[in-house]
Amino acid sequence: MYYKIVTHDLRPPLQSGDPIWDGKTLPFILPTVRLDTSDAECGSGWNYVSDLATGFRIAGLWPTGRPSRVLIVEPDNTHLQRNDKCRAASLTILREAAITEIEEGIVILSMPFGKYAEEMVKEQIAWRRALARPRRDTAQIEAGLHLALSTRGLDWTLKRFDSAWAARAARDAWAARDAWAARDARDAWAAWDAWDAWAARDAWAARDAWDARAAWDAWAAWDAWAALCVYVASRKGWVTIPANRLTIGLRDSYEAGLAIAIPVSANVLGWTMED
Repeated sequence: MYYKIVTHDLRPPLQSGDPIWDGKTLPFILPTVRLDTSDAECGSGWNYVSDLATGFRIAGLWPTGRPSRVLIVEPDNTHLQRNDKCRAASLTILREAAITEIEEGIVILSMPFGKYAEEMVKEQIAWRRALARPRRDTAQIEAGLHLALSTRGLDWTLKRFDSAWAARAARDAWAARDAWAARDARDAWAAWDAWDAWAARDAWAARDAWDARAAWDAWAAWDAWAALCVYVASRKGWVTIPANRLTIGLRDSYEAGLAIAIPVSANVLGWTMED
């Protein structure tokens, strides 16, 4: 069985571009493209993997701040494999992977966590579910954000914006006026006042759980990544803050339809609901 991972809107997770599939027609044959037949590990062609955990390491669990989608594909007779990566001139999309198949991939992905693997599987699955925004509940979003703020020891107020762009514009305008205050607020919200938490980044990178480069532009992806970093660092005893410090309240807010939550001015957390 072969897997191709795409973004929530069916685009290539690393190179972006147009959606590769209409999400309906099955089976669906992808157009023939130029294939690099060299021994290079990475090359032109339709890229895919034979191991789903490897695919998650390369393409991510939520590269855009929403859960990635897993397609079951069949290569044509040009199939090539170079180390743990495959490519072909064309692929046929057979179906989307079942939830059970995705969770099995996350189980294998999490094996390097050793005795904490089961916990990390549950945390990653919970974040994927939350980032899918299955509900729309304004009251739950605000309740979750208030809880997240109190957990981080921040006596802030909330301000709702009509769109993520409006919230970002307010943040940027404030940052331009007072860069130091903006930085301090950002650090407080991220809870990096516990500097040892930075060690968690090394653990996550060493495990190579997902390609962080694809996630930097997605605030929600960063929230999930940071929460998981702190979780594993706390469970391993590298930091003294609670494992769920960056999870409490915030994950519930995402599950209720939160788009982003960012500091927009002194002691004010701006937020907006997912469309």
